[in-house]
Amino acid sequence: MKTKNLTAITAVIQVAEEGSFAAASRALGLSTSATSKAIGRLEDELGVKLFHRTTRSVRMTPEGERYVEGVKPVLAELEAITGEITDDLAQPRGQLRISAPSALGRIIITPALSKFQLKYPELDIELSLDDREVDLASDPIDVAVRVGNLGNSASVVARKLLEDSLVICAAPSYLQSYGIPLTPADLTEHNCLNFRNRRTGRLYPWLFGTEETPNTSGRFISDDGEAVFRAALAGAGISQMPGFMAQASLARGELIEVLGDYRPPTIAISAIYLDRRLLSPRIRAFIDFMTSMYR
Repeated sequence: MKTKNLTAITAVIQVAEEGSFAAASRALGLSTSATSKAIGRLEDELGVKLFHRTTRSVRMTPEGERYVEGVKPVLAELEAITGEITDDLAQPRGQLRISAPSALGRIIITPALSKFQLKYPELDIELSLDDREVDLASDPIDVAVRVGNLGNSASVVARKLLEDSLVICAAPSYLQSYGIPLTPADLTEHNCLNFRNRRTGRLYPWLFGTEETPNTSGRFISDDGEAVFRAALAGAGISQMPGFMAQASLARGELIEVLGDYRPPTIAISAIYLDRRLLSPRIRAFIDFMTSMYR
């Protein structure tokens, strides 16, 4: 696109918004004569009149209305590309709003964010810890971190940050009292601590390799992952939980992994954001930082 045409297109949009050549010229920092000549040249090139001009008023022609409707999004995208390139050269700044499940947010995201802000001191972080499914189109969230299958959506993009494993574990006191299961079938003799999905109301199935068992028995159910973890830590039963949640307690011997040979494939922990042509430098910085931290 020629520079003179870009100037004329900008002038057309500005006149359409202001309803006045003089007001548009002031906003553009041009003389009224320069604005009028630029639009006149564009009209000659297009072969149509974009405005009806009188000494007292300016009114768009039908062709002018169609033209502005078509070029306005193109000009906005061009401005966004310019801003994106400019922002990439600068330090990411402003507010970044992140959503994450409660346990994942406390154990993985929060410690990482303290280091992230040291690297990007001009960023303000707002972290929302909530296990519900967020709607990025309507909720005030820039990027959400989620675990596992994210479903299909044409409106969002998912970027994997890291992978995690589900582990089956219990406190030593529970295993001493009730024994160690050697196969998934042995779980029918144990108190399995189950997690209920708040959104669907269903219990999460237990996964063994590539198989799942939806009917593990147990006398404790919670819709809060940390409550299930705390119950396992207290010796209430056996739980299948994300590795990030169990890792520290396993290392300290507070929990013991069982049925390790039946571990399912790893699951992805991903960042999701709206499918925009141009990704905010704030979101890109967060994703790049997280992936490099857990690579």
